[in-house]
Amino acid sequence: MKSEKIVMAVFTGTGNTLLMAKALAEELRNGGKDVSVAPVERGNVPLPEGAALGLAVPVACFSTYPSAWRFIDSLPDGGGREAFFIATMGGAGGGMEGPIRRVLELKGYKPLGALLVKMPGNYGNKIINTEENSKREKDGREAVKQFARRLSDGSANWSYGKPILSKFTARLAHGRKPWNFFYGMFPIAVDPERCAGCGLCQKLCPEQNIRMDGGKSAIGERCESCQRCVAFCPSGAISVPGKPSVQYRAVGIESMLSFLGIH
Repeated sequence: MKSEKIVMAVFTGTGNTLLMAKALAEELRNGGKDVSVAPVERGNVPLPEGAALGLAVPVACFSTYPSAWRFIDSLPDGGGREAFFIATMGGAGGGMEGPIRRVLELKGYKPLGALLVKMPGNYGNKIINTEENSKREKDGREAVKQFARRLSDGSANWSYGKPILSKFTARLAHGRKPWNFFYGMFPIAVDPERCAGCGLCQKLCPEQNIRMDGGKSAIGERCESCQRCVAFCPSGAISVPGKPSVQYRAVGIESMLSFLGIH
């Protein structure tokens, strides 16, 4: 990587992606790079002249969430600036890095490398397996460390994914159908008895899909199931009804609020 300055744009749900993005930023800083990390919710994150672009998103539907795609699709012309990509996943990525690479190439960015990191799952966790989660986090940090070195010495790679599958899932992920289907299977609901009416979930929702109704949170029809509200509700009042799980988040509430600039 030739660029000395790097801007990393991050979309995160439960905090897995933010955790790995910060770990990567730390490794790059240790290598002498000037790295800033910003949420995609800010829209077109300012890219100083000559700065490289880093993208960090979660895998969802073998692609990524509409909130992340809107940011990627709205990126300005790259003008030959360098770009790299990381994603966190609970299982498989399905080649989702391919469509993102193609979009960036069409916009004039120079792809340097991509990394998919397996992190603790955030669905159906009946218990929090702290030992397994710690191992995945440790393995993720090591993978990120090695990736930073490959970016620095120019040996990182970025595949075109699985052309038929990844192109199809990327197109699906841009629309509402997969998210409506998933939400229909696993609707996210608020327990009014546990809801403290703090309104934090409303502030956190990337789709602005949560409103306060009678002092309690109410989820609308545009949910993309990013799990952010589930993960960061202080009273654990938001969950998938009938699906036993323990609230999981990879970073603390204050860290998430600070990252998103919420006060």
